[in-house]
Amino acid sequence: MEIGLGTIVYEFAGIPLKASLESIAQFGIKYIDILAFGDYNPAFFPEEEQKAIAEKLHTLGIKASSVVTCAHGNLASDDEEEVAFAVEQLKLAALFIRHLGGRQVLIGKGVGNIDFSLPRERAWRNVVKVLKEYCQWCQKHDVLVTLELEPESLYICNGPEAMRQLIEEVNEPNLFANIDIGHLNILRVPPQDLAPLKEKIIHVHISDNDGLAHTNSIIGEGTTDIRWYIDTLLDFGIDEVARSQGEVAVAGIELGHPGEYIQDPDYRVLKSLGNVLSRVPRLRKVRGDEDI
Repeated sequence: MEIGLGTIVYEFAGIPLKASLESIAQFGIKYIDILAFGDYNPAFFPEEEQKAIAEKLHTLGIKASSVVTCAHGNLASDDEEEVAFAVEQLKLAALFIRHLGGRQVLIGKGVGNIDFSLPRERAWRNVVKVLKEYCQWCQKHDVLVTLELEPESLYICNGPEAMRQLIEEVNEPNLFANIDIGHLNILRVPPQDLAPLKEKIIHVHISDNDGLAHTNSIIGEGTTDIRWYIDTLLDFGIDEVARSQGEVAVAGIELGHPGEYIQDPDYRVLKSLGNVLSRVPRLRKVRGDEDI
């Protein structure tokens, strides 16, 4: 498994995507997860700009391991127009990652949520239908879809069991799991509970918090036992599962939360990277490592 970095930390500092790549490269990080909402929404990048970003990645020796998207709208909704708009955002994210040379789209925000007029059972059925159709569309573009669970109960994908059930019910070969270990810290879910998902996990987020709030704190300042989770996922065979799909398993560091202004993103990256490398020696961060 390779260490990566989410671009979220630079977006929350107000730094344009192309400019942030220079900062990321100086840390020797080879893989990035590009946040695909806010200022980095692919709808804001015409194809020429996407090509320029791809060229910049190539020049710096950085690879886009995934695009992280939180669809604008609720994928669980009964409102057909709302869902259609959300799916269009997901499709733009998929095309964006392909233009950048990657293949993974990660769907955040628990892939949808319930509300007062939307019972969980109906919301669940809506999400299964939308995910199946989206996965089938992504297969035509050679794109893998990964789900991210959220620790709040209102989300559809709000724990490992919900994620497993969603993947089984959607039943598409390009649907996989992302594991955000900070989310599991809030849920008090030990890594052994991920065993039923081990043949579907191909991507990881390294985040930290105090076990109560979803803060994406500097790694090492919270209570998340990073080594426990990473070592267990490696023992589960995450590298082999990712390799079977032609991918490298990446553990992307996530820093910052929506609404926060980050004054010095380089400081947060440097401190977090040092803490990860010192705590989890089995992770790799070496330019020139042999790739698939």
